[in-house]
Amino acid sequence: MRKLWLSFALLFITATIAFGQQAFSVKGIVIDTSGLPLTGVNVRLNHGSDSAFATTNKAGVFSFNEVQPGNFSITASYIGLNKFSQSYILKTDTSVFQLEPIVLLPANSTMDSVVIRSIRPVIVKEDTVQYDVSAYKVREGAPIEDVIKKLPGVVVDKDGNVEAQGKKVARVRVNGKDFFGGDVQTATQNIPAELIQNVQIIDDYGDQANVSGIKTGDPEKVLNINFQPNKNRGTFGNGTVAGGNEGRFAGNVFVNHFNGEQQLSVLGAVNNTNANLFNFNGGGRGGGARGANFGGDSRAGAGGSGITVSKSIGVNLRDRWGKKLSVYGSYSFSTRQTDINALTFTQDINPLNVRNTQRQSVSSNSSANHRFTWNMEYQADSLNYLKFSPYFSYSQSNNWSNSHSEISALSKHSFTVSDNQSRSDNQAPNGGGNLLYNHRFKKRGRNFSTYLSLDYSDSRSDRFSNSNYHNVDSTFSPIYIKDTLQVQSIATDSRNTRTNVHLSYNEPLTASGATSLEVNYDWNKSETESIRDVTDFANVAAKDGRYNDKQSNHYRYNFITNRAGLSLRGRYEKYNYSVGFLSQPTSLKGYSLGKNFSTDYNNINWIPSARFVYNFSRSNTLTATVDGSAREPGFSQLQPVADSSNLKNIVLGNPALGNEFTNTFALRYNKFDPKAGSSLFVNFSYDQTNNKIVNSVFNDSVGTGRTTTYRNTDGFYGYNGNASFTQPFHNRRYTVGASFYANYDNNISYTDGYRNKGSNWNLRPGVNFRYDLEDKADVTLRSDFTIYQTTTRYATYTTNNKAQTLNLGLSGKNYFGDVTIGYDFSKLINYGFSGGIASNPSILNVYTEYRFLKNRMMTLRLQGFDLLNENTGIMRTVNGTTITDSRTNRLARYFLLSVNMRLSKFAGQRPGGGMRQRGEKGSVGGQRRNGGARF
Repeated sequence: MRKLWLSFALLFITATIAFGQQAFSVKGIVIDTSGLPLTGVNVRLNHGSDSAFATTNKAGVFSFNEVQPGNFSITASYIGLNKFSQSYILKTDTSVFQLEPIVLLPANSTMDSVVIRSIRPVIVKEDTVQYDVSAYKVREGAPIEDVIKKLPGVVVDKDGNVEAQGKKVARVRVNGKDFFGGDVQTATQNIPAELIQNVQIIDDYGDQANVSGIKTGDPEKVLNINFQPNKNRGTFGNGTVAGGNEGRFAGNVFVNHFNGEQQLSVLGAVNNTNANLFNFNGGGRGGGARGANFGGDSRAGAGGSGITVSKSIGVNLRDRWGKKLSVYGSYSFSTRQTDINALTFTQDINPLNVRNTQRQSVSSNSSANHRFTWNMEYQADSLNYLKFSPYFSYSQSNNWSNSHSEISALSKHSFTVSDNQSRSDNQAPNGGGNLLYNHRFKKRGRNFSTYLSLDYSDSRSDRFSNSNYHNVDSTFSPIYIKDTLQVQSIATDSRNTRTNVHLSYNEPLTASGATSLEVNYDWNKSETESIRDVTDFANVAAKDGRYNDKQSNHYRYNFITNRAGLSLRGRYEKYNYSVGFLSQPTSLKGYSLGKNFSTDYNNINWIPSARFVYNFSRSNTLTATVDGSAREPGFSQLQPVADSSNLKNIVLGNPALGNEFTNTFALRYNKFDPKAGSSLFVNFSYDQTNNKIVNSVFNDSVGTGRTTTYRNTDGFYGYNGNASFTQPFHNRRYTVGASFYANYDNNISYTDGYRNKGSNWNLRPGVNFRYDLEDKADVTLRSDFTIYQTTTRYATYTTNNKAQTLNLGLSGKNYFGDVTIGYDFSKLINYGFSGGIASNPSILNVYTEYRFLKNRMMTLRLQGFDLLNENTGIMRTVNGTTITDSRTNRLARYFLLSVNMRLSKFAGQRPGGGMRQRGEKGSVGGQRRNGGARF
C-alpha cells in the first residue's frame, strides 16, 4: 500500500511540473543573399521525437507555438536553394524565441531542373530594388546591359555608365561578390542576359554594415547580378573581330568558367573606336577591366572626347578554399592613347571687370595601368567572420599639349595672347588593404566589429613647359605692349598615407534584440608630404637652369579626426530606426621644410545622426537619414607658395585654412505596384557646409592676370532631387516613363575682396516611350530638356547667365527572323552657349546583323557610325563666378564590319550558341522556365 501511495505521489509531482512548465513561441524570417524575404519556404522544427511544420508568409516570416524548452533544430528548404539546418537551445527567460535571419544560398545543382514561378518584375525592400530579368525581354545573345536599359528608375548613357535613382552606380557584383574589381561595364556589356535570374540595385553602406547590420554614413549604389541557380556550372563566352574604313579596327574575347563557387573569367580587347574598355583612372580598389560592348548596340564612336586607341587584358578569379575560406580578386593591365582637339570659352564675372578667355588646344595622352585586387573571407563559425582585402595599382602616363589662348579684360581695355607647349611624365603607385572582423555573441543582437584600413598613394610628375605671352594695354598712349617668355621644369612628388580604425559594439536592450544601443569610435589619420622643385630656363634651348626657390617647396601636414558616437536602434516588422549623437574633434597640423610657415588648426564638431525606414508594404518604403562629415584642405590649398606655371592664373595656398564640415539630410521613397506594374522612385537631399573652403580671386590692377587663393566661409548649401515614374501597358508591350532632375547650389566665392553669392540651377525634365514586341521590335522614343541658370550676386552688382539644351532621341531594333536592323538617332539643340562653342549636332548610327550556323552562334554585323558626320561634345561647367563652355572633337563618320562567335556549355549540356529564347517552347502559361539550352 505504501508503494502504491508513493507511485501516485510521484505521478502527481511529474504531472504538476509538466502542467506548470511554460510553452514558448519560436519565430524567424527566411531571406535570400540580398536580404529579400522568401515566400513559401518549407520550415520544419524537430524537438526530440516531435516535429512541426510551417511555411513562410509574404514577409518571409514563420512561427511555431507551444514549443517546450530544451534542444531543437530548424530545417528550411526551397527549390533551387541550398537546404538550411541548425540546432538551437530554447531558454526560459522569454516567452518568444526570435531566431537570427535564415539565409538560403543558391544551390549548385548540376541538373537542368524545370522551375515554374510567377514573375514579380520589381521587388522593393528597404535598401534593395530587385528586378526580375525575365520580365524585360531582350534578344537571344544580348548582354545584360540591354535589360538594365529597360529597368524603371535606371539610366544607361552612351558610354555605358549606369545611373540608378539619380545616383551613379559605383561598382558591380556577380552573385554578391565584386567582379573585375567592381568595374561596371565589364559585367554589364559582356554577361549574356539569358543566364541571369535577377538584377539588384543596392544602397551599400560598406562591408562592415553588411556583416553587422549597422548602417551609417552615405551609401554607394551597387549593381548586383545574380545568375540562375542552374547556370552556375559551365563555360560561356564570346569573341569578336572587326575592321572598317578610316583604319578603324576592334577585337575582343571574353571567356568564363563557372563551377559553383569556383569562377574564372578572362577578358582581352583592343580597338581604336572609342569603345569603353578598362578603368583608366590609375588606381584604387574600385577599378578593373571594362569590356567592349559587342553583344548589343555597339558603343564605338559614341563615347568620350577625342580619338582613343585602347588595349587591355584582365582576369577575375573566385573560389572557395575549404568550407570556411572564400577568395576572389582580379588583375588587369591596360594601355590607351587619346588625341583631343578642344575649344573652350570662359567668362569670369565680377563687379570690376569681366574677363573672357577663348582657348584652343591640341593634346595627346598615353597611359598604362596595372591593377590587382584581392579579397579573403573567412567564416570561422556562425559567430566569427574575418575579411582581408589588399590591393595594388601602378600607372604611368606621358602627356603633351599645345594651346593658344586669347584673354580680354573688357573694362581694363587689356588683351593677352598666349601660346603654351608642355610635356609631362607621370607615375602613380598605390597600395593598401582593409581588414574587417565581426563577432556575434550568443545573446541575440549583441555584436562587435572592427574595421582597419591602410592606404598609400604616391603621385610623381616631371613637367616641362614653354609659354609665350603677348600683352596689350590700350589705356596707355602709345599702346603698351610687352612680351614675356617663361620656360620651366617642374618636378612634383605627393605622397599620402591614410590610416583608419573603426570600432562598433551593439548591446540589445530587449530580449528579442529589436531595440539595441550601439557605441562606435572612428579614428582617421591622413599624412601628406608634397615636394615641388621648379627650375627656370632662359629659353627652350638652354641646358642649364636656375633653381626657383620662391615657387619651390617641401611641405608636410597631417589631418586627424576622432569620431565617437552613441546610437539607439530599433528594428521592427514595419519600420526600423537609429537615433544618435556623435562628437568629432579634428586636428590639422602642417609645416614647410626650409620656409618659415606652419599650420595648426583644431576644431570639434557635434553631429546629430539619424536613420528611419518605414515599410508601408513589401514594395513601398520610405527612408530618411541625417549625418555629417569633415573634410581637410588639400596640400595645394595650404602651402603659401605661388604656383606661377601660368602667369595669367597664379595659385597661392593659405596655411590658415581650417577643415570644412558638411551636414547632410537625405530622403528616399520607392514604390512599386505589382498589379499595375507601375514604379515610382523619388530622392531628395540637402547639404549645408560650415567653414567651406572657397576660391578668393584677386585681379591684377593692370592687365589680364589674376591670383587665386583660398579661404573659409559660411553660407554654402545645396539641394538635389530626382524622380522617375514608369507605367507599362498591355502586358508590358508599351511603357511610358517620366523623369525629373533638379539641382540648386548656393555657392560663395570672393573676387577682389567682394563676396559673391552664386545661385546655380540645373533642371532636367524628361519623358520616354518604349514599344517592346517580342522578337519583332524594341523601340524607344525619348526627350529631355536641360536648363542651366547661373546668377552672380555681389552687394552692388547682379548678373544672370542662362543656357538650355533640348535632346531628342529615337533608338530601336527591328527583328526579321535572324536579321536585325538597329538604329540610334539623337538631336541636340543648344541655346545660350558661347558663339564659338554653340553647335546642334544630329547623330545617326545604324547597323544590320545576321545570325547563322548551329544555335545562331555566329553573328555578322555591318555598322555605320555618325552617318551625318556631326559628332561633337559640348559641355557647360560652373565654378564660383566662372562659367566655362567647351567643345571637343569626337570620332567622326566611319563604317565597321564585325563577326562575333558565342559559345556556352553548362552541366549536362552539349556546347551550344545560347539558351532558349523567351517565348519559345518550354514556357508554361507565359511564365519563365529555367534550365534548357536549345539545340
